[in-house]
Amino acid sequence: MMRAKTGQVAPVLLLTAGLVSVASLWSQAEPALAKTLTMKAAAEQAIAVSPDLRGSEAQQVLKEGSWVLGFRAFLPKLNLSASENDRLSTIGADSFTKTYTIGLQQMLWDGGRLQASRNLEKAELTISRMDLRRKAAEIGESAINLYRTIIYKEALLEIKNANLTALELQIAILEEEVRRGLALQTDLDEAALSLEDARLSEQSLRLELELARLNLALLLGLQSLPALTERIDTNRATVIPRTSDTSLETQLCQLVAAVHPDLVRARSEIQKLQVQLQHAERDWWPTLKLSGDFSLSGDRYPLSRYSYSLGLSLEFAGPLLSGSVGGKTGWEGTTDRTALVQSSAEPVPDPGSALTKASLQAMLMMEQERYALLLKQTEQQVTRLLKACGMAEDRRLLTQKQSELFWKKLALTEVKHSLGQATTLEVMKARIDYSSQEIAVVEAAVSLLQAERELEKFLDLAPGELGPYIKQLQGSHS
Repeated sequence: MMRAKTGQVAPVLLLTAGLVSVASLWSQAEPALAKTLTMKAAAEQAIAVSPDLRGSEAQQVLKEGSWVLGFRAFLPKLNLSASENDRLSTIGADSFTKTYTIGLQQMLWDGGRLQASRNLEKAELTISRMDLRRKAAEIGESAINLYRTIIYKEALLEIKNANLTALELQIAILEEEVRRGLALQTDLDEAALSLEDARLSEQSLRLELELARLNLALLLGLQSLPALTERIDTNRATVIPRTSDTSLETQLCQLVAAVHPDLVRARSEIQKLQVQLQHAERDWWPTLKLSGDFSLSGDRYPLSRYSYSLGLSLEFAGPLLSGSVGGKTGWEGTTDRTALVQSSAEPVPDPGSALTKASLQAMLMMEQERYALLLKQTEQQVTRLLKACGMAEDRRLLTQKQSELFWKKLALTEVKHSLGQATTLEVMKARIDYSSQEIAVVEAAVSLLQAERELEKFLDLAPGELGPYIKQLQGSHS
């Protein structure tokens, strides 16, 4: 008895826990303002404060709780009824019959259709949960992209500010040279145009940076954005080892096959179709039910007549024939015994349902083929992303070398200027070229971060977790 009570209480506790989790989600509507913000924390904050996501999560929890309580379908069904039948007769005595009945019905066997139906609902809930998780990942990725955009523009602004300061110093020197007749007025005019262009570019970048910060603050539900802790490191090398060994690629492909959202969802769709096919195969199997009832009746209280019965019924439904057959027996009072046998049939109720199994088999085959193709494409994508990380690293190293060359060119131009072999305008142009190359170095570093983040998304990892995970794989392999 204690085991039965526990089984009935457990679903209620699960639903209560689900509702509490929903309440905790809604309580996060007013996030606390942190002093600093990492990229991972920004993604988590965006997910936590999203009203659409909280609403979808609440609906998902309620659906899962409803599924848990659906276990009630396996338990006996209790029916209570009461009636009063009054008859006034012009010939004979009047009658005032009161009847109270309690009935109980229990399904004994249905060929597993009820369990298959619950498995189908569970598969649909699993797919719905995956869709919700994907939606949360997209929201978090939006915050990551905005975060990366901000630190990228901050790095560009730092370069442009340094370049603008140097240009202002150079144009002051050039103005003095023009005043002394050592430089042409046209050189000064051209330098002024370059300086003005640099100022406009810097102001435009500031506006873009401010807009990106406002967008991220809005996404995180904050009045103002705290200081971002991460920066663009142009000297940071890729976390992907440069080796000809394919063991790492094989391990990553195996992991992607297990955790990639598209593949996980495709497997769930296959499982759902398999459950539907199993349900269709058992659809014509009969259902066996046991029923019993007890009645009290009489003209006045206390009721003096009683009856009870016990019955067994067999119901079946197929595309060509459906019906039922059953019987019951019982007693009315202490003297009368009753028995009833009844049957019914309906020929060709739904001939179209005979094609359901073939249709599901075709859909299952198509879904399995689609999964095989998706798995192959995903493995190819892992190979492409690994190569993309390597190419992004090569580009970063190349732009750094080019930046060193432009720095040497600037230094040489300054030396030539000190010897009277180059003009101040040429020094300014060399500095602008060097600043542009510094920006190219930052862009290459950002491209490397983006390539590694794409691989992290494929592996279902949080920002910054790719490096430790690669080291863990290498450690286990060695």
